[in-house]
Amino acid sequence: MIYYGLVIAATVLFSLQFFFNQRFQKSYGTDLRASLVFSLYKSLVIIVIMLFISGFRVIFSWFSLLMAAIYAVSGILMSYYSLKAFSVANLSVYSVFSMLGGMILPFFLGVAFYDEKLTVFKVICCVLIVGAVLLNIKTGTQDKKAIFYYFAVFLLNGMAGVISKIHQSSALLHTDSSGFMIWSSLVTVVICLVWLLIGWKKIPLVKGRDLLLVSGYGVFNGVGNLFLLIALAVLPASIQYPLVTGGVMICSTVISLIRKEALTAKDYIATAIAFLASVLIVF
Repeated sequence: MIYYGLVIAATVLFSLQFFFNQRFQKSYGTDLRASLVFSLYKSLVIIVIMLFISGFRVIFSWFSLLMAAIYAVSGILMSYYSLKAFSVANLSVYSVFSMLGGMILPFFLGVAFYDEKLTVFKVICCVLIVGAVLLNIKTGTQDKKAIFYYFAVFLLNGMAGVISKIHQSSALLHTDSSGFMIWSSLVTVVICLVWLLIGWKKIPLVKGRDLLLVSGYGVFNGVGNLFLLIALAVLPASIQYPLVTGGVMICSTVISLIRKEALTAKDYIATAIAFLASVLIVF
């Protein structure tokens, strides 16, 4: 049960991390430069945290470095295409594709390649979560480019779970969970530094309130992903990622209630469905 506890804790952290992200964007902007700066400093914070957690002991392997590089590149591209999607796409539909990609791709990877059992409860859970997520779609104008951005976000967000599963389940020599976070963050730092130097000829210095915001995000995101990696070494991907998706929906609704935000009947129905799915997935 401790591993289910780690997944639940991760979903809470992921639900709360958006506070830091949104406030940073309002203060610093949402263009490509801001995205690179955010990724750079967030990754630096994660590296520091993971070094302390690992006792400054980091295992190196070429396989882990390769997986970490793919993980980092997909994460940066995810940030880039998210910004592009925000400029032309329906935000609610973007969220749907992002959440479904993060659940469906790791789910099918686990079933197809890692002999994870496809049970009736897993199928019911996924159907319920898909339905709950689709209920969040709201009407709005869309650009034709939005379809491409939706597909990119679906694929790239799902890649995080796919790469994590491949790394944690590999029989090849690989680093531990904190080590993987360190290597992927290091690659992200290098890419962002090079990109910023080529595009803007300097590295922006983030300080004050903005530094606190990006640091808060780094802590929540880094620890949350660490918990998922640890749990993934034991729990099947076909259980973990549907549970994360449903859990984030539930936590987000609870946070909205606490903040006294206006919620519709569809929001409550979607949350109830997500809760039912999250209960079914453990059977």
